[in-house]
Amino acid sequence: MKYPLVLIEWEDSAQPISAWHLLADLESCGALRVRSVGYLLQKDRMVTVLAPNLAEVGTQSAQASGVIRIPTRCVTKLTRLR
Repeated sequence: MKYPLVLIEWEDSAQPISAWHLLADLESCGALRVRSVGYLLQKDRMVTVLAPNLAEVGTQSAQASGVIRIPTRCVTKLTRLR
């Protein structure tokens, strides 16, 4: 299959805190562990590209929606799904 269905486990930063906070009051936080499922469109040393939705695959009108670009260095595991 040209675009295999995969489960990608990766690390991401948390959403920024928008309000002002005293530095003394900020709690320590780590990276978020994320799981994403979709069709693997690209994987190289810089970026891993995943799309949950594909249409018209194999035609001149092939399309993808919901595309996410994950820095490859953030990927901790990639599993092919059947």
